[in-house]
Amino acid sequence: LKQNPDCWAGLKRNRKRLGWAGSLNAAAGLALDDGCEALFTASADDKLHPECIARCVAAMYGDGGRDFVVPYAQQFGEADHVQASLPDATLDDFAQWPPLIDKALIRREVWESLGGYSAKATPPGTYGTAEDWDWWIRVWKAGYTQYAVVETPLYFVRVHPGQLSDARAEHHAATVDLLARLHPDLPWTAESRQWPPKHRTSRRTS
Repeated sequence: LKQNPDCWAGLKRNRKRLGWAGSLNAAAGLALDDGCEALFTASADDKLHPECIARCVAAMYGDGGRDFVVPYAQQFGEADHVQASLPDATLDDFAQWPPLIDKALIRREVWESLGGYSAKATPPGTYGTAEDWDWWIRVWKAGYTQYAVVETPLYFVRVHPGQLSDARAEHHAATVDLLARLHPDLPWTAESRQWPPKHRTSRRTS
């Protein structure tokens, strides 16, 4: 950030570890206080394509407007998978694995209506594993299902040894159990608790 001062307008550091949900909500609050009409979620050491925001904004406001826009993501570092998202997901799809990645441009109204990420979706003993999974379920239940998928990798996910998501496997079953309690109306199955999940949102690059 210090090397690219033209790429950001404000910086605030959490002096207390808030976890994934709390940190993202705090950052979103700063953006909304600045008057932003939409939020783009991101992680610390990932990168955006130079046209990522512009293309997502164009998709959000085209064809009558969308509630949110999700771009494809491309891994780099230790892996090179493309993380795709379904353009026609249904609520039942979320009982197996999120059919959308967690990186998205989200309209202000949607974020404020749902109150951001929920700390209730954080399994005990973790700082976060799948709050985005719970978030998307709540988005669908609230009726915000007008969305677009940009089928070009515009978000780049750094994969490296020792990253926080490495611990997700050991917490996956507990995460699914927690989500099943929060959303008992979804068709959860024993297969949902298995790791690695059998999902449809990744493909290998050629």
